[in-house]
Amino acid sequence: MEFKYNVRDLEFILKEWLPTEEVLACDRFKDYYSMDDIGPILTEAYKIAREVVNPINVEGDRNPVEFKDGKVISPPGYKEVFKFLQENGWGSSSECIEVEGGMPLLLFKAVFEMLSAACPAMGSNIKLTSGAANLIIRFGTEEDKKRFLPKMLSGEWNGTMNLTEPSAGSDVGDALTRAYPTDDPRLYKIKGTKMFITAGDGTITENTIHMVLARPVGGAPGSAGLGLYIVPKIWVNEDGSLGKPNDVTTIAIEHKMGLNGSATCMLNYGENDECYGIMLGPPPDEKGRSKGLAMMFHMMNESRIGTGHNANSQAAAAYALASQYALERIQGRPFNDPNGDRVPIIKHADVRRMLLDMKAHTEGIRAMIFKGFYNLDIAENSSDKAKAEVCGDIAAILTPLVKCYGSEATALMTAEAIQVLGGVGYTKEYPVEQYLRDSKVLTIWEGTSFIHGNDLVGRKMRMKGGQPFVKWMNSIKEFIDSNKDAAGLEKEMAILDRAYQCMVEVKNLYDSWYANKAEKGELIPLYAIRALFVCAQVQVAQCLLEQALIAAKKVAELPGDHYDLNFYKGKVASAKYYANNVLPNVFTLTEVIRNADSSVLECPEEALVIN
Repeated sequence: MEFKYNVRDLEFILKEWLPTEEVLACDRFKDYYSMDDIGPILTEAYKIAREVVNPINVEGDRNPVEFKDGKVISPPGYKEVFKFLQENGWGSSSECIEVEGGMPLLLFKAVFEMLSAACPAMGSNIKLTSGAANLIIRFGTEEDKKRFLPKMLSGEWNGTMNLTEPSAGSDVGDALTRAYPTDDPRLYKIKGTKMFITAGDGTITENTIHMVLARPVGGAPGSAGLGLYIVPKIWVNEDGSLGKPNDVTTIAIEHKMGLNGSATCMLNYGENDECYGIMLGPPPDEKGRSKGLAMMFHMMNESRIGTGHNANSQAAAAYALASQYALERIQGRPFNDPNGDRVPIIKHADVRRMLLDMKAHTEGIRAMIFKGFYNLDIAENSSDKAKAEVCGDIAAILTPLVKCYGSEATALMTAEAIQVLGGVGYTKEYPVEQYLRDSKVLTIWEGTSFIHGNDLVGRKMRMKGGQPFVKWMNSIKEFIDSNKDAAGLEKEMAILDRAYQCMVEVKNLYDSWYANKAEKGELIPLYAIRALFVCAQVQVAQCLLEQALIAAKKVAELPGDHYDLNFYKGKVASAKYYANNVLPNVFTLTEVIRNADSSVLECPEEALVIN
């Protein structure tokens, strides 16, 4: 089936819904981009996604990464596509901060969404290289930047993020990898093992620049003692040329459920005591505390938003394929005309329900994601410091919603796309099943769903005395109060208002549990994901209804034969469907949280295990 994508919705977000012109007016972008550039850039990116990137998607799945004689071999075409994207400005050079001519996140992520959907296994190579490069830009010396950035941005080298170890997964502070000082105060010998390292090795590039968390000698215990080091696979001389291998050894690759075109590696550092890393940031303080994890969080937060975005892009691509199939597949007769002619399955009510369910979810989650990108762009680039701070707070609140809800909900949407295809959806004849296998890991990458639920209730609800979270909630209430009488959407606004009150109740419940932590503390993690779903579904519904107000106005203005009329009618339908069919989940979730059932805590552990 042909790769298709909803470019029109991306254009709607950037040109009709969000105040993109505010971002483009920032000093960093005003000389490079205008609103008139959005359409041509999206059109060209879509062409590249279809013609350059998508052809390697199935190829990488059926001819996956191999590990032979200690070498990792990437699938056919991956090297050429990575090089093309990086070299031609469709990759890291457009995403990285402080790079001249770089795109706003709003624009780049619209581009990258299509490229990532066309081949998810390739997208992670770009994303990780951008994240590693951004760490060097933020925290490296001028020498570091000159040494590493040119070839990382050109596609000659790629980058990775190294946190997980065999004995330290989510508990990053338990990491055992060590950094030993040398005569050079910025140069350390690195020893240890890292696992689940995406894009950790392969034949895509000639060198890989690893960003490695390690504990320097004398470092404090826990996460506070971890430093961050630039560790090239092949040593990079001061002039940027390649030196000798840096004692970084791939000892295995993971055999995964999906993303078979992407190498996920277990790496040994310093087997021969010849692995060196360059320290990023300041040295440890007098108490042995380093800023490694704090610096790495810049890359992790970018990756967390990107992971939710990646998940939604795959679900959107699966939805596009399912919609094509539903239009072409002839099967069954109309419910009210059992003796009539056989019809395309899109004529059947339940298939239409599944398609609108996928449409509403993917468009709504995309809207929430791009609201986050808008706020990040303003936070990073606006000269109005007060507004930048507010936007930074909103982006921080949205990050766990995007990562957790984005990955959890869209995994279900991808499964629903298979359901539309029926039996053939379960076969490899169509690429929909690949999207399901490729996307499941995104509920785990960059922190499991619980980690982000805990982040929401434990950090984001309470940061800065809880004021940013209250302001964010108030902004939703202001929208409801201003539009409660919107013609044709009165019922949906009323449902959103009721769901908003549920969110307020959940926030108050969590405040009371924190205030009485001695007795209620175990409830806090137990209901964290469900609290996050309440907040996320309210936010998604608000985004969809904001868009529906714009679309409804267009429907009233356009002639009946206008080429865009059905697009706008579809936007209204998405908002109505989500408000009436998905948002009521908030009522049930709130009741569940209010009831605070503790059977999970009371059930004996032995009763949970099948012996």
